[in-house]
Amino acid sequence: MKFYSYDYVLSQISQQNGIMIGFGIVLLAITGFFAFKAYHDKKGTKFRELVMISALILLALLLVSITTYQNNQVSNNKFQASLHFIEVVSKDLGVEKSEVYVNTSATTDGALVKVGPNVYRAMNGSEPDKYLLEKVELYQTDAIELVEVKE
Repeated sequence: MKFYSYDYVLSQISQQNGIMIGFGIVLLAITGFFAFKAYHDKKGTKFRELVMISALILLALLLVSITTYQNNQVSNNKFQASLHFIEVVSKDLGVEKSEVYVNTSATTDGALVKVGPNVYRAMNGSEPDKYLLEKVELYQTDAIELVEVKE
């Protein structure tokens, strides 16, 4: 069973994909070049067609980027909730955040929390900062793997 550290969960909060942004900038420059060529070659249709094709690809890339961004925001909100839960647990138990591990990096209800040698099952309460920790005993403690962020 894997338990994730605070730093690992924090590292899972993704940023906008730089490759998509770079590809979009290059495609925008190519579209601008084709548009410039089409403007100077008024009789030919080759560059106008290339402008339309590259503009449609740019539009498709923009729509895919928007969808990816929205999906990343939903995922980031889940990770933020898990981070907040780790912060609250560490504060309430009087330990450092680095000593609190959770077995899931996206949800808190039903999650197992490892603090030092103790393992707790977390149950959400009626408010975000309210929860119940139930101490549990694991029978196969050698199966525990603590996952840290890779630097």
